[in-house]
Amino acid sequence: MAEYKQALVKDGKNPEGLISFPVFITQKEIDELDSFIVLDRDTFVVAYPKSGTTWMEQIVHLLANNGEQGDKILSEAVPWLEGAATCYGGLDRLIKDSGERRYFHTHLPLSLMPMFGKTKAKYIYVARNPKDNVVSYYYHARSKMGYDGNWSEFIQLYVEGKVGYGSIFDHVLDWWKVSQHSDNVMFVKYEDMTKDLAQVVTDVANFIDIPLTSDLRDAVVAASEFSAMAINPKANLDWFPQREGIPKHMRKGIVGDWQNHFSSEENLLFDAIYQSRFLKFGLEFEF
Repeated sequence: MAEYKQALVKDGKNPEGLISFPVFITQKEIDELDSFIVLDRDTFVVAYPKSGTTWMEQIVHLLANNGEQGDKILSEAVPWLEGAATCYGGLDRLIKDSGERRYFHTHLPLSLMPMFGKTKAKYIYVARNPKDNVVSYYYHARSKMGYDGNWSEFIQLYVEGKVGYGSIFDHVLDWWKVSQHSDNVMFVKYEDMTKDLAQVVTDVANFIDIPLTSDLRDAVVAASEFSAMAINPKANLDWFPQREGIPKHMRKGIVGDWQNHFSSEENLLFDAIYQSRFLKFGLEFEF
């Protein structure tokens, strides 16, 4: 099986457990988050990789910026918490450059989220059905993570949680469970964003206490459509090193592309895991 470049870090709430991370996120970066002070006014966009993180970042940023894209690229306007050292020169600089209300994005599992439950900070968790997610993650791994293996090898690594940020089934389920009894966690499905983006924008604005006019809603929706973001250099992450010939950060943005990749055996495997890990707890997705 082809090797997937990764680092292993300790899970803060389960010291014996290890979680896979992209190779440039090491134990040092995770340990530094212990000193990160979460404020009541903070908002975090949280998602397992390739689940709609950038899409939700764009919505939150535009709502906070009166519908305007502004001068900053999206990854600076809503910076990556655990990637601060790699992308922004360190956590201290990231905090220094933040405004009155701070907005961040992260792929951290619930167990590693700094100060979770100790403040009034808000968390918007975006989840995507695992079949489409693994397809998107496969292309992302080939494009930006140095993965040279084939599809069948990658899907096995994915099921075993041996890709960056570990198992999607653990990641999503933990955040789903806490969202059921926490007023400061909003659980959003990628598939709902594709069906009714205007409603999602409205719900997000209400959740993060941003007054929403019809003009602002329409502006945010228009600038958050996949076609608009794909050609927006401040929203589509072309700055990140990428292998030539592989689809860019924003590839298709559709539901159901898994049908072009899955074998019947792979489909049955995912159906069984989906049943035991998600449906069992009342979490359903559209495929």
